Amino acid sequence: MTDDTRRYAVLGPLDVRVGTRRIEVPAGRQRTLLATLLLNPNRVVSVDEIVDRVWGSKPPQRPRAALHTYVTRLRQTLDPMPKLETAAGGYLITTDAAELDLLRFRELSAQAERADRCHDLDTESHLLDEALGLWQGPVLSGVASDSLHRDVVPTLQEERLQVVERRNDVHIELGHHDDVVAELKALTGRHRYRERLWRQLMLALYRGGRKVEALQAYGRLKNQLRNEFGVDPGVDLQQLHLAILRSEEP
Repeated sequence: MTDDTRRYAVLGPLDVRVGTRRIEVPAGRQRTLLATLLLNPNRVVSVDEIVDRVWGSKPPQRPRAALHTYVTRLRQTLDPMPKLETAAGGYLITTDAAELDLLRFRELSAQAERADRCHDLDTESHLLDEALGLWQGPVLSGVASDSLHRDVVPTLQEERLQVVERRNDVHIELGHHDDVVAELKALTGRHRYRERLWRQLMLALYRGGRKVEALQAYGRLKNQLRNEFGVDPGVDLQQLHLAILRSEEP
């Protein structure tokens, strides 16, 4: 029996598969066109938006005709995946969470939120870990579009970071402090002023019996904020710092 399951991946290098067979999408404008449509699943993307993503500030003289040519080529590349449709004013790819990793990521995140409302931490933790496991490296590496990397990729990275923060909260609540400390140290290094991450790091260290390190983490953030902006950490972090100093349960 032939496996004709379709798979699209954008949470890392752009990847298209039918069953176990990888579909080679030519580098350049075909890849940018496909990425643009997959980042807007089941939504008509206007010709103007696609042209901006594909050609940037140097569109061809006849952009609609040029785009039509690339759509035709992409359809041929994706065969037997006839999911690229023409619609009024633009184009769309119809897909679902079983096919596209971005939709699956959002589906799992929504399921985790429902588990949170039911106070089911174990299920929520499992769902968030599964969602984050879908990310396979820098988003759209190998897709040459300044527009996508400027306007879309940062939004996706923020979406992922919010799920990481939720996952960290759950792991800390479950008592898995050591599981998150190393990642939180790396994250606070990359996101130097994101106070939620610093709070999680302090809490994980403190509840893991590393009080001195938790206080040192607060000191690093405080010095950064004062030296660069002349402000102190927020009230929530100040209260956590005081609780740690007093050896109280935050």
